Amino acid sequence: MPIPLAASLSRRRAQTLRSLLEVPGPPLIIGVAGDSSAGKTTYTNGLRRMLGDDIVGTIEMDGYHKEDRATRARTGRSPLDPEMNHLGLLREHLEALRRGESVHLRRYDHGTGTFIAPQPFSPKPILVLEGLHALYPEFTSLLDYTVFVDPARDIKLGWKIARDTQFRGHRVEPLADEIRKREAAFRRWIEFQKTDANVVIKINRSKLKLLANEEYWGDRPPEGCFHMELIFQPAHTPLPPLRMSFSLAKMLGEDPLPFALAVVPRSYWGRRANAIHLDGLMPPRAVHVLQGQIERFTGIEVTDSHLSGIRKHERMPAIVFTQLLVTWPILEHIANLLEKRAASAGVTPVSRIEPQDSDDELP
Repeated sequence: MPIPLAASLSRRRAQTLRSLLEVPGPPLIIGVAGDSSAGKTTYTNGLRRMLGDDIVGTIEMDGYHKEDRATRARTGRSPLDPEMNHLGLLREHLEALRRGESVHLRRYDHGTGTFIAPQPFSPKPILVLEGLHALYPEFTSLLDYTVFVDPARDIKLGWKIARDTQFRGHRVEPLADEIRKREAAFRRWIEFQKTDANVVIKINRSKLKLLANEEYWGDRPPEGCFHMELIFQPAHTPLPPLRMSFSLAKMLGEDPLPFALAVVPRSYWGRRANAIHLDGLMPPRAVHVLQGQIERFTGIEVTDSHLSGIRKHERMPAIVFTQLLVTWPILEHIANLLEKRAASAGVTPVSRIEPQDSDDELP
């Protein structure tokens, strides 16, 4: 079924990302890979937050496993093994979606550990392919942007135990043993995908104590703090300015929010990269202003409906800030692709709205 599209673009609407999405063409596909419990959904939710569920559709690859939980317990096989997944069928479904056709997506119920009835699914302007093997060679020719989420081993272990015991009915002892055994499978079949990703999201324990020469004022960094390293391939085209402002007065006051932000040019797997480091608590007002600039670029206001299904921890300013940092280059890359599509279709949009400097006073 073709994607519903507006018949023409008005001069005003041609300036926004939303209007560019109305130019006829196949859906754009964002591939997001990483181990189980790596946080893939958390960081792709930034796209859903900024664009809404009417524009962004998600394809979860767990439904394309060949064995359910009970069968895996008998066979000892791992879903990390690409041979234990219907990757060829998923490729066929993606090709059909690119043609504007509807498909029936396979589904897996993590609560029961069983497969459930396939779900009818029609293409949306942007599709997120999310799973263990999302950046495999079977799919790379279909992907417009790629993300790999790579938390430190101890963080991943804690997240998986918390999620699978609270929401998926697992017991702690056998689950922890399974996670340790699957580390070799992760190294063999999953980790290599990060070498060519457009952005790699690395998550480590907070390093604020190290920055304070081990004399951090307090017993430990604030709850929920992580050291995020976002490793980006340098943009091939200049990005529009997206400005961040922080209050120096607050930083020099008696009770500053502890945070660190840095950008470091580096080499990553033999290629140039820019690494953005983020640690601590981001000022909520700074996050709000940053989100406002991106809203003006997309032409889409973030409403409560965009936040439905967003989990509690994803509303923390540091998580939202990281989501925005990941989402911004994806949105700009999408806009560039859509402008080329519009030009080939004979539509010549005027200059897009770029994020504007804000005069809002930050705390």
